[in-house]
Amino acid sequence: MSIAVLIREARGHWVGEVAAAVHAAGHRAVLLAPPVDAGERASLAAVVDDVVAVDDVYDAEAVAAKIREITTAPAAVITGSDGAIESTARVAELLGVARCPASAFTRAASKYAVREALASAGLPGPGFALISSASDAAEVAERVGLPAIVKPVNGAGSNLVRTVSTVDELAAAYELLASRLPESADPRYHRPLGTLDPATTFLVEAFLQGPEYAVDVLIRDGVPEPVEILDKPLIDERKFELVLSCPPAGLTDERAALVGEAASAAVTALGLDNTVAHVEIIDDERRGPTIVEVNAGRPAGSIMPLLAKLRTGVDVFAELTALALGAPPPAREPAKLPIPLGMLILYAAGSGTLTGIGGLDDVAALPEVVDVVTTVSPGQVLTDEQETYAVNLVVAGFADHEDLVALHAEASKLIRLEVS
Repeated sequence: MSIAVLIREARGHWVGEVAAAVHAAGHRAVLLAPPVDAGERASLAAVVDDVVAVDDVYDAEAVAAKIREITTAPAAVITGSDGAIESTARVAELLGVARCPASAFTRAASKYAVREALASAGLPGPGFALISSASDAAEVAERVGLPAIVKPVNGAGSNLVRTVSTVDELAAAYELLASRLPESADPRYHRPLGTLDPATTFLVEAFLQGPEYAVDVLIRDGVPEPVEILDKPLIDERKFELVLSCPPAGLTDERAALVGEAASAAVTALGLDNTVAHVEIIDDERRGPTIVEVNAGRPAGSIMPLLAKLRTGVDVFAELTALALGAPPPAREPAKLPIPLGMLILYAAGSGTLTGIGGLDDVAALPEVVDVVTTVSPGQVLTDEQETYAVNLVVAGFADHEDLVALHAEASKLIRLEVS
């Protein structure tokens, strides 16, 4: 039986989903990851066929060499880990099983390069510029306009995203990112991004105003297919998503088509193919549907793919696996819950090591809750600067966005994420 190799940088909910799809396609699933303790290895044994330790999952040549020790011809090399997507694509190239050029993922890994590519393709976008010093704040503000968003050029999970309204706030945001990112454990901030140093150079974008949407896009042999559009009725001051729902309330078929077209145009402009991309869009008051960011090579985080599967029957992880294997599209089941669904996300308060999660049974007893999914476990280090979806609720039977927001507040009182 042939082997599909999964590459993981840290614990992730996606491993079980992809491994199941690999098994359904008739292959063994072998996980390559940094060394894990005996307890985690035992839990992984129920999911994958083997776990192989690698010291550096980002070293493409070393990872490819390790895979050659396991199999001379892997069926596919797959990851759902944000920081490992680019290096995994390079591993696939080295082993001759790439389905999309690694260069496309390299481009997509840089939010600045994405902005340049989308602008070159004539797609609407905000003003944008790089800032490499607090002393450049006035010049950058003049070029981009205020208010603006400041973010790492290669960040994920809304890490250290800041909204600024004045030149002084822009300078202060630069100082904040410049002090925090060099201390980050995320290896992306310590690797050059082309000619950019992501620990000292950040992206500034003009503020977009309008409803925000998220959509996973499948790209098969150059043809993009948006799966399901979700809206975001509640986002906190850190830009963390608290509530998502589908179908988006008040979104007409005409506007939905424009949102889907914008997402499709973006992945095409970036040269992505035979993969999945998670696309964030704001339907801006002046520009219309405008790309916020493109997360190439993976579906949405946490249980957003579950909502799409329940409502549409499309299993995005099975689609991703088939695309990586070069296999025909997986059979699509009828939708199990073709009704309005919501997703509530609960985060830990503060930073530290997770010691326990309380209140899961209480929140599961709420009449609107369909499912409760935790994506973290005790011993995991969490930070309130990273959008780590800790406890996720699938809900139904709500009336409107206000009802969802009230339900989130109720659930927040029940769940206890304890960190020390």
